Amino acid sequence: MLSLLIGFKSLGRCLKLCFKKEETKALLAATTLIMLMGTFFYHFVEDMTFVDSFYFSFVTLATIGYGDLHPVTDIGKIFTVIYGILGLGLVSLSVGVIARELVQFRMKNQHKESSETEET
Repeated sequence: MLSLLIGFKSLGRCLKLCFKKEETKALLAATTLIMLMGTFFYHFVEDMTFVDSFYFSFVTLATIGYGDLHPVTDIGKIFTVIYGILGLGLVSLSVGVIARELVQFRMKNQHKESSETEET
């Protein structure tokens, strides 16, 4: 249990450093913009409530796809295909960037720990 808490603490520190980088800020901005685009599109074109359209946008971008909501218009279906492809690319890129940062963070910490043990 203790190692799990230490792991979460380390992940939190890494994510904090990660979100200071311009690349990560740009990905967060792009994700927010795409979520807003999807939310407004589904609200106005598919007549979903804002909560349902936000939920459907998230479920689509996160590639969860519960199937409880779906587009009914042809333009909505075409938009959803394009939106899903963009979302898949954006989510994959985000996961890749965060994973790279986690690996670099762990390597720095291991190098720092090994340097400290060599000095003692």
